[in-house]
Amino acid sequence: MESKINSFKDLKVWQKSHNLALKIYFLSQSTKRNISNFDIWSQCLRSAFSTPANITEGFHGHKGKSFVSYLEVARASAKETEYWVLVLLDTKNISQKEYDELTAGYIEVDLMINGLIRKLKAK
Repeated sequence: MESKINSFKDLKVWQKSHNLALKIYFLSQSTKRNISNFDIWSQCLRSAFSTPANITEGFHGHKGKSFVSYLEVARASAKETEYWVLVLLDTKNISQKEYDELTAGYIEVDLMINGLIRKLKAK
């Protein structure tokens, strides 16, 4: 039996993407920022928080195909975040373990968004 979705906070994909964005935020707070890595962290944070923000905006302001458009933007932001996480690894700003955990999380978010899009398009 499915539970009723009353809020964007009830969406598992929002919960997952929000928690991943928070992980990136807290990692950024524990990393020494300097002129060479500031822009990388800024871009990563922007795209990480864009994912749950677009899910939220689409859920509350739009229905059907319009919500799908917001989910597609959220999916693109998740993929962009995957790239910035790779850059953070390659520039030695995060560990391999942190990279692996974040990447696995964003792959899961991508699959969840794809599933939600399919479900909405089937209606």
